[in-house]
Amino acid sequence: MNIQPTYSSLDYPGKMALVLFIPGCDLRCKYCHNPQLLKNESLSRWDIEEVEEEIDKNVDFIDAIVISGGEALLHIDVVKHYIQKAKEFDLLIKLDTNGLHPENLNQIIDDLDYVAIDIKAPLDKYYKISDVYPNNVKESINKSIDIILNHNVFLECRTTYVPNLLKPEDIQELTRNLRCNIYTLQQFRNRVTYDISLSTYEEPNPEDLVEIINSLDTTIPEIHLKSNQFGNQTIKKE
Repeated sequence: MNIQPTYSSLDYPGKMALVLFIPGCDLRCKYCHNPQLLKNESLSRWDIEEVEEEIDKNVDFIDAIVISGGEALLHIDVVKHYIQKAKEFDLLIKLDTNGLHPENLNQIIDDLDYVAIDIKAPLDKYYKISDVYPNNVKESINKSIDIILNHNVFLECRTTYVPNLLKPEDIQELTRNLRCNIYTLQQFRNRVTYDISLSTYEEPNPEDLVEIINSLDTTIPEIHLKSNQFGNQTIKKE
């Protein structure tokens, strides 16, 4: 199956969700923990029908569909198909995205309940994280944020903190004027990475990440830390 479904009580907070990992991505983040999804596979009707069957079999046990990847918006027609399927059963719909495809996001925003944008680094410093990225990162992500907030869809922004790739000042910079409902700082994990040299990087200490969060000068109303040791913690809340 080219679309990898899994079940999670974490990916849509407070809900049991079926998470669909759709292949293909236009970034090559060195720390990517789903490198098997980077290749932009063509998706057959059979791939789509397999997931439909999974939804039909388990609809009584789930509250939401999370459409993730890879970068799901590279397959906008497939995303629309699963949104339609979710709406048939009155399921909540969450999208995980890198924020680089505002035109495709705009096509589905009215049907979304929750969007999570992975902001990899300060918007003019994506070279720190990925060797491949478009030259309009800042414009695209800001446009995506505008679309989401203008439609009153809940927005989480999140960043994976990788020592040696990012510094505390980078998190301070990218959050200073960031607009979202929740910001999550995520602990880098070195078990699976696109760039295998990162397997030698130490995973950051959660206490150090809390210090970074406490140093932020931002108007974001709620800030979380996600770590292996403590799960998803609320560190700051207005």
